[in-house]
Amino acid sequence: MPRVNRATSDKTKERIIETAVRIVLNDGFEHLTFTNIAKEANVSRSSTNTHFKNKEELIEAIKPKVGEVIVPLFCYESPEKFLESWKKVYSTDHHAQKLLYNTRNLVSSSDGIKGLISLIQGEDREKVEEVVLYCIGYSMYKGIYGQKPEPA
Repeated sequence: MPRVNRATSDKTKERIIETAVRIVLNDGFEHLTFTNIAKEANVSRSSTNTHFKNKEELIEAIKPKVGEVIVPLFCYESPEKFLESWKKVYSTDHHAQKLLYNTRNLVSSSDGIKGLISLIQGEDREKVEEVVLYCIGYSMYKGIYGQKPEPA
């Protein structure tokens, strides 16, 4: 079997990453398998294993790209603006709800909370943390966090 040059290998790896991101965003984390990736990226299953030794390694590679889609959904200028944007997304934006549902298992709850706290601007860090925890509670109370959204 001929060796693949570096440029081709890099393109294949990027195609695997882009496909993995698309699967998570469109179909959900539970559909992120090396078999599904290989099929959708039109590469061999062994090729996915060549570039990523395990699913955890692949997840680390796709987190930044998924973040590029998720982070802009909310306003981080202040705790108050974050809360307002959170409520709006969870009450009116069906597409965003689907994205959040599909990516819910990509990061641990504690890492997700820490990430939100670090993004929100404001001098009073205790207030920022309070708002993030309130938002999580709000979503759970409304029955919309971790619950599959109804089709639009």
